[in-house]
Amino acid sequence: MSRFRSSAGIVAALITLAPIAAVAQFVPPTMELKNVAPDVYTMQHPFGSSNASFVVTADGVLVFDADIRTANQTMAAIRKITDKKIKYVVMSHPSGDHATGVWHFREDKPVFIATRKQMRDLYQQERAEFIERSASPLPQHAGYKGAELVHPDIGFDGALTLQFGGLTFQITEEGSAHSTSDVTLFVPQRRVMMMGDLLNTEIHPGPGESAQVFFSNARNWITLLDRIIARQLPVDTYIPGHGPIHIGRGVADLEEQRRYFIVMRDAVSKMIMAGRSVQQIQKEFVTPKEFAHYRGPQRQTAFINLFYHQLLERGFWP
Repeated sequence: MSRFRSSAGIVAALITLAPIAAVAQFVPPTMELKNVAPDVYTMQHPFGSSNASFVVTADGVLVFDADIRTANQTMAAIRKITDKKIKYVVMSHPSGDHATGVWHFREDKPVFIATRKQMRDLYQQERAEFIERSASPLPQHAGYKGAELVHPDIGFDGALTLQFGGLTFQITEEGSAHSTSDVTLFVPQRRVMMMGDLLNTEIHPGPGESAQVFFSNARNWITLLDRIIARQLPVDTYIPGHGPIHIGRGVADLEEQRRYFIVMRDAVSKMIMAGRSVQQIQKEFVTPKEFAHYRGPQRQTAFINLFYHQLLERGFWP
């Protein structure tokens, strides 16, 4: 009898713990707060998903990027550091993991700034995905329940400069590479530049996608990185959209990202010339040694598909 009771107890315990373990799988990871420069902070995602940054000034806070699944953590971090309200929100591109979290800042009523292209895409593409996830029963989409997709208040073309709280914020529409409208934010007094998904560190870049529409253009991506590098801006730290922040590494991060695309392009090109199909390349591809430590193999597989079709469509561009 005692052995029966013992076994039954173990089974009961397992049954009790199973739902807890299942739910635990979908708890949003704890973001790590990094002090990148004076008054500049980044909420760094531990597994390589999207980062979010904010700058504290005497007149309030500016936030760059917000994911609805983790923006509550950004809000909590801001509240611990300052009692100043969030005055502005800027997004790097209109993707769910960078542009949907403004809902968590609604009490502060910040001004949401975006390019006109971003405003269009957020409404036309991202909204469809947002509605789908809001209706989803999956636990990982629970953060969407009851929330609304906040639309930008101000749209601009090209560039916009804010003089705010004693700092200068240079917001630049770099062009179309990861998305149809990639935006960076440079704070010269703090020698930092927020790159969004134009920069990924120690993780394979992911192709921009929303509602099954793919936007990324690998050739343009190299061109935009070349342009930013050529500016020779006084930047100590470029903050990536995904991956760890390399404080003080400067332009070397951009140069590594640029080289990544060139090396990967050349490797895929050789396999195409050898007659491999996209499925064969995805299966047989060996990551070049210098990038073998990068995380996100599924992101690499997706990007190989993009490389393959863009190389065939546009030629083996230099």
